[in-house]
Amino acid sequence: MNFRAPLLRAPRDARCSSSRAGRACAWLAAGALAIGALAAAPLAFAQGQWPVKPIKVLVPFPAGGQLDVVVRAIADKLQPVLGQPLVVENRTGADGNIAAEAVAKSAPDGYTWLATSVPFATASSLAKNLRFDPVKDFRPVANLGTSSFVICVPANLPVKTIAEFVAYAKANEGKLSYAGTSRGSVTHLSSEMFMRATGTKMEFIGYAGIPPALTDLIGGRLQFMSVGIVAAMPQIAAGKIRPLAVLDAQRHPQLPDVPSIVEAGYPDVVASTWFGLLVPAQTPPEAVQRINAEAVKIATSPEIAEKFKAMGVNPIAPNTPEQFDAFLKADMAKWQKVIKDANVVVE
Repeated sequence: MNFRAPLLRAPRDARCSSSRAGRACAWLAAGALAIGALAAAPLAFAQGQWPVKPIKVLVPFPAGGQLDVVVRAIADKLQPVLGQPLVVENRTGADGNIAAEAVAKSAPDGYTWLATSVPFATASSLAKNLRFDPVKDFRPVANLGTSSFVICVPANLPVKTIAEFVAYAKANEGKLSYAGTSRGSVTHLSSEMFMRATGTKMEFIGYAGIPPALTDLIGGRLQFMSVGIVAAMPQIAAGKIRPLAVLDAQRHPQLPDVPSIVEAGYPDVVASTWFGLLVPAQTPPEAVQRINAEAVKIATSPEIAEKFKAMGVNPIAPNTPEQFDAFLKADMAKWQKVIKDANVVVE
């Protein structure tokens, strides 16, 4: 005996008897079923039916990078809590926009997440023909942590403070250069922000990555660099480069003797990278709240906080989706102003 699941059918009437009308009725029936599925999603979440299958987390940058390591550390602890695998996929390209577009266009059912960072906040100001809206197409979920930047100069440059460097740069206008990993990157934009705040001018030189830029900074071919503390620490410890200020409101635990940029007198030059989770805009709030609660609990646990500290990530205080949303919009506005004021154009 054959058992067949009952099919959901639209009620038939005389208006569906013709071929053309039949096709129209079929479309209407499909639409009704789709609307019904969307309407049922919040109920499914409320009844604890999520998740029932693996969750995909798209990371827009290569494996092994800071964001990738942060996300995988969280994902490993989240899997047993949610009872489903979290598949972390590195989908690189277009400064993170390929992964972001894929998530923006995915079903808002809680099974596709975007793990991203500052390039997401600068995308709408830098990218041409962006095929997603960073505000309208996403729902921020949680900020998992931040990572500070530090201003460094060659060890043999005759300056030891920000004030001395500003005076030196003004006395040597047109002669100094600074490094950035690419035009529009945080290393580039934070340097532009510094120059506009201090009234200094230097030439930008783009590099394919941090290591070759640090090599040229050590050799004196560059005179200035805003760089992540993790990348800079080995060279700072070896005495090959000199840190002048941390681009944060407070001093950094790994550089307790280096003043913050706020202490140095430039509160508008605070800059850091962050690591956050987002989902498609129409994802039910029940899923958003659960992801936030579990991810933040893990990110602030002693074990993960210690792991983050070792890799230069500052564990962030517990935050709600609404707080991360406000943080993200403020970050977008900050970088938008820097990009506009500095007339940064990415080809």
